[in-house]
Amino acid sequence: MEQEIKNLRVRIDGLKQLTDNLCPIKAKGDSTISKWNTQEIEEAVKSLLLAKAWLGKVLGELGTESPYSSGKKTVEDIEPTADKPSINQSWDFSTRDEINPKCLPWEIWNHIEKVDWLRSEIQKIIDELVILQIENKAFHNSIYQHLSEARFWLGFEFERIRNKDK
Repeated sequence: MEQEIKNLRVRIDGLKQLTDNLCPIKAKGDSTISKWNTQEIEEAVKSLLLAKAWLGKVLGELGTESPYSSGKKTVEDIEPTADKPSINQSWDFSTRDEINPKCLPWEIWNHIEKVDWLRSEIQKIIDELVILQIENKAFHNSIYQHLSEARFWLGFEFERIRNKDK
C-alpha cells in the first residue's frame, strides 16, 4: 500500500506541475509575453498540493519515516519536495499528433483541451482513491475533497473561458 500511495503522490505532483504551467493569460502590451495563471487554476494547483500532502499523512500513519527533518536554520537545510515525477517521466497521452508523430498531444493542445484532460486524469486518481483502503476516514475524506475541488476549480476555469467572450 505504501508504494501505491507514493505512486499516487507522484502522479498528483505531475498533474500539479502541468496545471501550474498552463498560464493562459498573456500580459497586454508586454513585449516579453509574460504569462500567468487565473485564480481558478491557482486554486486547482493548491488543491492538488493539499491532496498530495494528505496522502503524505497517510504514509506517516503507515509508519513511513518522514523525508523532512526538523532543526532547519538555513536554506541549505530544507529538503527537496518528496515524491516528485522524475525529469524523464512522461505522461501516457493516448494518441500522438497525426501530422508530427514525435509530438505529444499536450504540446499542441489548446488551453481547453489541456484543462479537459487534467480533469479526466484527476478523476482517474479519485476513482483509484475510492478503491484504496485508507483506514483513517478523515484523511481519506480530505484527500477526496481536495482532488474533487481541483476538478471543480478546473471546471470553473471552463466557466471563466465561456463567460470571457460574452
